[in-house]
Amino acid sequence: MQKKQPLAQRIKTKAFWWVQLRDLSILLIVLFVISSYLQRNMVSGSAPPLKGITLSQQGFDISNINKPTLVYFWGTWCGVCKITSPMVNSVATSDDYRVISIAVASGSDTDIQTYMAANDLHFAVINQNQPTQDLSNQWGAHALPSIYIIDDKQQIRFVTSGVTFSWGLKFRLWLTSFY
Repeated sequence: MQKKQPLAQRIKTKAFWWVQLRDLSILLIVLFVISSYLQRNMVSGSAPPLKGITLSQQGFDISNINKPTLVYFWGTWCGVCKITSPMVNSVATSDDYRVISIAVASGSDTDIQTYMAANDLHFAVINQNQPTQDLSNQWGAHALPSIYIIDDKQQIRFVTSGVTFSWGLKFRLWLTSFY
C-alpha cells in the first residue's frame, strides 16, 4: 500500500493543481446549470406592470421610475433571502438607485414590519398577500429570491435568482445607467 504524500508536497505538483482546476470547473458548471434552471421563467424585456402600496403607505408605480431600480421578490420564510436581504438593504441606503421589494406569502403587514425591524432592513415593501395580487407569477419570480434590475425606460436589463452580493447589485445597477 502506497503512503499518501503530505499536503505541502502535493501542492507543489502540477497534478494537484489540475485536479483542483477540474473540480472547480465542475462546480462552476453545476452552479451555472442550477442558476439557469431557477431563472428560466423570469421575464425579460419590458417590465410587467407593478403598482402597489408599500408598508409605509407610499404608492409605487414602476411606470413612473426615472432611475435604475432593483425589484426584489423575497419572503420572510426564505432561508436564502435572509442572506440576500442585507445585500439589497445596502443598495437601498444609496440615493443613486431605487429599491422596491415584494414580500411573497409572508403574512400580514405587521408580520413583515416585525421581521424588517428585527433584521434592520429598510427597503420599501409591497406585501403580496392578497390572492388577487399575483405579482410573482406576472414577473416569473418562482424561485426566491428573484432580483430584477430595471432601467429608467422600464426595461429589464439583468435578472438573478439566489444569493447575490451588494457589490454585484451595485455594479449591475451602475451598468444599467449606460443603456
